[in-house]
This record gives sequence, C-alpha cells and structure tokens, in this order.
Amino acid sequence: MFTPIIAFDHVTKIYASGGGPVTALADVSLTIGPGEFISLIGPSGCGKSTLMRLIGDLEQPSSGTVQVNGKTPRKARLDRDYGIVFQAPVLYDWRTVRKNVELPLEVMNYPTNQRGERAQAMLSLVGLGEFSSAYPWQLSGGMQQRVSIARALSFKPSILLMDEPFGALDEITRERMQSELLNIWSSADSQTTVIFVTHSIPEAVFLSDRVVVMSPRPGRIEKVIPIDLPRPRVFETRESPRFFELITAVRESLRES
Repeated sequence: MFTPIIAFDHVTKIYASGGGPVTALADVSLTIGPGEFISLIGPSGCGKSTLMRLIGDLEQPSSGTVQVNGKTPRKARLDRDYGIVFQAPVLYDWRTVRKNVELPLEVMNYPTNQRGERAQAMLSLVGLGEFSSAYPWQLSGGMQQRVSIARALSFKPSILLMDEPFGALDEITRERMQSELLNIWSSADSQTTVIFVTHSIPEAVFLSDRVVVMSPRPGRIEKVIPIDLPRPRVFETRESPRFFELITAVRESLRES
C-alpha cells in the first residue's frame, strides 16, 4: 500500500446553469501514488478537466473530499505543490524563452541568480538550452510546449497537471513529444507525479502507469487499467503486441461506459 499524493473520496461536482443543475462528476473515488503517471480518458464532457481543476483548486467539489499531498487543494496551491501545462503553451511573446521559464520563480521571489540558473537547467532538460535568448514566436509549436513544461517544472513541483498538452500538434510531432515528456519525467530531479488528460487511446497507453477510463456525463470512473509495458518506453513499444492489446482493453472499456 502507498500513501496517496492525490485522493478523491466520493467526489461529486454539480454546476448551476440556466436549464437546471448539471452533474459533471458523480461519486468519484481515486487514489494516486507518488511518482505515478496517470492518464484520464473519456468522451468530451465526462469531467476529465473538472477532476484536474479540483486538484488545482480552480473548482471546489459539491460533495466529497479532495486531498493533495495530504492537505486541501487550496493549501497545496498556496504551497505550490503542482505545476500546470495547458493545451496552449500560454507564453508571453515579449519575454525571452528563459524569462518565460523564470516567471514562477519571480513570483516566488527567488534571487535573480538562482532564477537564471534554474531556468537554464530546465531548458537544458527539455533540450532547448541554446534557445534561452529566443522569443516564443521564433519557436515551433512543439518547442513552445517544451518551454511550457520547463516552466511548470522550474520550481520543483511534486505534481504536474497536463490538460491535453499535445492535442494541437500533428501526429508526428505529438509522438515525438510523448517520448520527450517521458525522458523529461524520468530525468527530473524529483519524483514528479503526472496527471495527464487526453482523448488519444494510444497516447494514454504509451505514457501511463495506469489509465483511468471515465464514463459520459455525469462522469464516473468506469475502470482503471494498469499499463504493464516495460520502461523506458521506446519506438518499439508502439509496435509490440502488448501495446495493441492494451489499446484494445481501453477502447472496449470506453465502449462499455
């Protein structure tokens, strides 16, 4: 048994709307261990992003409890226990790449020399060390997303929340970014837990330790599928019979939901 870094206990989330209340999540219970890579998958509107927003204290549950690092999401947010990577990189065009990565450290009042050293180290980790003086508009979409990941890791969060970060990329770039993300995750100087929202079954299987399959709204956890593919995951992983077996298992769970 592990001590969970994230725990949902019978969580329900109901939104008010003009047409009456909308139940986004219904009685969700889930525990996630330190250092796990967890993917959330399900049809649009099933509550995947809502789960992530509850972890990030961007939403509050209507009933049930959420704990992050053994504390409330609000306390975890104030303690900066997590970094967030969205589908769009959300970089500031007037700041250099390094200055974009430094931004959370500025907010946290890190000394100037420490900000620069940490930002440069993170850019080297994501393979962009030589682009520190460039501006976001000079980079490709995949490179911009790597800058976003470097920024999210800059203050050493124990949790990384990723909401469809590769959804806007073409398939070739997306597969390359998946491999790079796993390399970054395994090379990070802390045991980072990753919560990854995706609509792609192969992406979820390739990246994850477990895939959480969610039902249509109201969102419930239909099934949690362990991914027993060996790490490190490489190109040949995508060609293995077990990879396709697991894709089929996730797809069938989605059909049954």
